This record gives sequence, structure tokens and C-alpha cells, in this order.
Amino acid sequence: MTVVRNLPSQLILAHAPWFLGAGLIVCIVACASAGVALLFSGQMAGLVTVLAGAAIPLGIFALAIKRDQAIFDATSGTVTLQRRTLFGYRCMVHPLQTVRRAEMEALSDTKRPTLTFHDQTPPYPLVEAFSTSSAHLRATQTINDWLRVARRQQAS
Repeated sequence: MTVVRNLPSQLILAHAPWFLGAGLIVCIVACASAGVALLFSGQMAGLVTVLAGAAIPLGIFALAIKRDQAIFDATSGTVTLQRRTLFGYRCMVHPLQTVRRAEMEALSDTKRPTLTFHDQTPPYPLVEAFSTSSAHLRATQTINDWLRVARRQQAS
């Protein structure tokens, strides 16, 4: 996750797999172009190229590309968790005081940041995919530092 804004009143983090999305789009366009060129030259193999070569990366794009955003707002006392995919949009708002902390969830050598809560809310993965990126660790530390400062300001 990347820190978009880090102010005492608001912390915004976002994650969007731009390189994976761009690579899949290049693959879709290349395969579709090659298939259409084959079709115009009279070869029916172009239809297979368009269907398999473009449809498979398009399916991967539709399933794998997700834009995640977490907005911690001290002024309103909320944390807003948003996830946008090609098929929809999901938004959850929690009271900021129910957020315990951010933690790293590990799976083998990969990790992802999650939010844990004081109430019965299950841990929420801020990013669905696990990664070896150190950006997730920095995001987790930034969230915990911001929460510590926000709680200190709220108490005084």
C-alpha cells in the first residue's frame, strides 16, 4: 500500500496493481490485434487467437485487478475501507475507536497488511493479495504511528 495523504487529521492509503493491469491490457490488445489481422486475411485461426488470447487475460484482469483504499479520518472518527473491482464497489465504515491496530498477516514468505479491531469484527485485509513488498510493512507502521498520535490527541 502507498501512503496518499498523511496529515494529523487524515491518513489515506491506497493500493492499485498498475503494472499488472497495464501488462494484461498490453497482452489483450496484442492478442486481439493479431487475431483480427488473421481474420481479415481470411484465416479462421484468428478467431481462436482473439477468443483465447484476449479472453483469458481479460478474465484474469477482471478477477485480479482490485483497487483498495483505507481512509482514517480523525475529524469524523471513522475508518473507511473501500475495494473497487471491475464488477463492483464495496465500502465499509467503522468507528475509529474500534480499530485496534494494523498487523502483518504472513503466508510463507509473503505478507499483507490487515486491520484488527477491538470488537467482534474479524481482521480485515487491506490488500487481498500477499506480497514480498516492503511497502506493506511501511504502510502497517504508518497506520500504527498515525493511530497512536490520533489517540493521544483525542485523549487530551
